Amino acid sequence: MTEPTKHISYEAGQKCSVDGCILPADYEVYLYDFYPFQNEEFFEQDYTCPFLCNEHMELNEREAKGERKPRGFVSYPFSKQNFAQGYTTYAPLSDVYPLLYSVGSDAANPQLVRTVTAVNDELIRYLAKHPELLYELHPRRFEELVAELLRAQGFEPTLTPRTRDGGRDILAARSDALGSLLYLVECKRYAPKNKVGVEVVRAIHGVTNAERATKGVIVTTSSFSKDAIAFASPLKYGIGLYDFEALKSWLNRYNLAA
Repeated sequence: MTEPTKHISYEAGQKCSVDGCILPADYEVYLYDFYPFQNEEFFEQDYTCPFLCNEHMELNEREAKGERKPRGFVSYPFSKQNFAQGYTTYAPLSDVYPLLYSVGSDAANPQLVRTVTAVNDELIRYLAKHPELLYELHPRRFEELVAELLRAQGFEPTLTPRTRDGGRDILAARSDALGSLLYLVECKRYAPKNKVGVEVVRAIHGVTNAERATKGVIVTTSSFSKDAIAFASPLKYGIGLYDFEALKSWLNRYNLAA
């Protein structure tokens, strides 16, 4: 099945699209049809009813009338109000936007936008506008986000195994005319007041030297202590410190390039 065409973004606090419903949306709603004589699919978000809560999704299916077949027509109480041919399908938001969900749990932040086409692009676009929501991402999702931002800057990022605690979360490689570079990246999704201390900087410096990498990098949603900055300052070619302000700059740069 092809990727659906999207019309309406999932905004923070989005409710079910049924008039008067105050429940949060659980499903994204699509209109689907297949044209056998053209071997072509029609698959797009239902702009008349783009989101449904679980209760109204079940009611919508239960009271649907018609046969779900190519070029057929099914009428629904809530979706497909433009009376087009085809039938309604649903996708759980957790399946459509997996990057916004914690590993093995509910949404890391149910208010995060869940938007249009490509998960990474749309997540980054929203976070560029609302960077304070970086703090709500699951730590592993934050690592994936940083990896994507590095990829956009020309690196080939590789996430290290989730259980590994070796002083780096991402291996970021890049080649240029002068040779090959390898950056060891440690990601710290810290609260604003929880500054990254000098011990973390010392650790990444040690691992970088031990593995003979080009540079050690720490990326955080917070900032760095005075001792951490003082330790890294004379090692600017060997250690890179990137704080919340730097992250915002990366997000905006990615957004402009998208």
